Amino acid sequence: MLEPIKALIFKFSKREEQSLPPQESLLQQEGWIGVDLDGTLAEYASWQGITQIGRPVPLMLKRVRVWIAAGYQIKIMTARAGLPEGVDSVKSWLAKHGLPELEVTNQKDFDMIELWDDRAIQVVPNSGIPVLRMSQNSRPKAPLLPEEKNEETCEVPPR
Repeated sequence: MLEPIKALIFKFSKREEQSLPPQESLLQQEGWIGVDLDGTLAEYASWQGITQIGRPVPLMLKRVRVWIAAGYQIKIMTARAGLPEGVDSVKSWLAKHGLPELEVTNQKDFDMIELWDDRAIQVVPNSGIPVLRMSQNSRPKAPLLPEEKNEETCEVPPR
């Protein structure tokens, strides 16, 4: 059902030529990377209840595993964390899909390095201006997977 929508969304464009910061610099920040659940780590089409979580998104699942293996601290950011049964459901889902026990939260703090989320719109710091095209400031601090092409990105076509 989502495949036709996904096909419309993915259009590749050039990224700025500059390498990502070395892995060590991110690890030295002693912060954490937030990963949204519904629509980012798990497929999401519509709300089915606090205990119903979609199938894993393979690329994000792999990315989270790679980050954990590299020593990054990962927290799952989800509105489901507002209820105890939501946290339990998320932890069960993580275990079912081979991830270690991770903190499940719905709160940011000053140690969060970045958030990977399907609904977030990045803004230029201290300006309120939305980042509409990839720039060096909008590139992830966490490393991309080796099979991802650094010069390509997903861009949503204009409506």
